[in-house]
Amino acid sequence: MPPPRKLEACPRVALALGGGAFHGAAHVGVLKALEESNIPIDLIVGTSAGSLVGALYCDNPDIEKLIPLVIETTSSTVFDFSLIRSKVGFVSGKKLQNFISEHCTAVNIEDTKIPFVAVVTDLREGKTLPLAAGPIAASVNASCAVPMIFEPVEMYGMTLVDGGILDNVPADICRSYKAEIVIAIDIMADLNVTESVDNFLRVGYKSLLLALGENQKARLAFADIVIAPDLRDMPILSGKENQQIFDSGYAAAKKVIPEIKKLLQAKGISAG
Repeated sequence: MPPPRKLEACPRVALALGGGAFHGAAHVGVLKALEESNIPIDLIVGTSAGSLVGALYCDNPDIEKLIPLVIETTSSTVFDFSLIRSKVGFVSGKKLQNFISEHCTAVNIEDTKIPFVAVVTDLREGKTLPLAAGPIAASVNASCAVPMIFEPVEMYGMTLVDGGILDNVPADICRSYKAEIVIAIDIMADLNVTESVDNFLRVGYKSLLLALGENQKARLAFADIVIAPDLRDMPILSGKENQQIFDSGYAAAKKVIPEIKKLLQAKGISAG
């Protein structure tokens, strides 16, 4: 295991970016609204899609460069799908790792400009593991490795899969770093989205979403503010609606900016 990342000081404002496949474009919309309003971000903890967006933003915190990259990303950009790949997954993750390496300057998590943590699940031990150091591409791949779709990632003598299995909105991990304010972005707030279930992958993924519900509520209790974009009827496993998903994230964040600023003021934290 890599050593835990030691922050110079406890983060004042931390973001917990939840999982939700291509609903991750909503995270970018939220980041856009926060950046416009000069909301400081001292730590980002991401699960699954949240880890991908978090890694990209923490590596280069320039939202105007991140927006077109994410909106133009489709499943073919990051999935190397093959029915005959292996017995444990149809997506190897190599294409996703190449995407991360191509668009991140940092090779290791500890080198990002904003402190970043990728949340994974240790499949053998059945526990959540926050990766705060080590190779950024492989760590994010592990955080995104949805069982039955992705091959698990073998790292540090462990078998690692999607962090969302046990901790889909990692506000608790943010709190473990003693963050003063935790803002959680829940992109699967409505687990009963009208997602097509016309093939076995979608059936499996929809079943997984439903199973996450109660655990997700417990994690959200650690957040001071929860942003839950309205993503009903927007497909989770397709990148075709990225612009609309981004817009929903932006709109949801704009609604709570006054509440965030009020909380910052109460804590003596300057916005901009």
